[in-house]
Amino acid sequence: MKMVTLKKPQIKYGTESIKLKRNIALTKRAQYDLAGIYAFLGDKEKAYQYLDEFNTMNFYGLWWISYAKHDVLFNSIRNEERFQKILQNVEAKYQAEHERVRKWLEEQGMLEEGQ
Repeated sequence: MKMVTLKKPQIKYGTESIKLKRNIALTKRAQYDLAGIYAFLGDKEKAYQYLDEFNTMNFYGLWWISYAKHDVLFNSIRNEERFQKILQNVEAKYQAEHERVRKWLEEQGMLEEGQ
């Protein structure tokens, strides 16, 4: 019960951050945090609502992928097809950006071809 009580201020902060367009919301960290909290609390509908919002970013750093794959807050939905599809989409966006940067580095002569 104590863990649920501790999550309420985080829910308030996250939703206010989105409403006020704070940096944490613009970078989708608030949406990720809210998705994790709601997944932990068993509210799958809200968890996926915020995961879908998180998934609207154009690209992700590798750390996002690792974090999402192993974040214990998502244990209740981790093996669900919808969660796995969101992870696959995030990974695809990472790979596309990684490839775009690799090509640019090659074009600039900063990377040998094939690396």
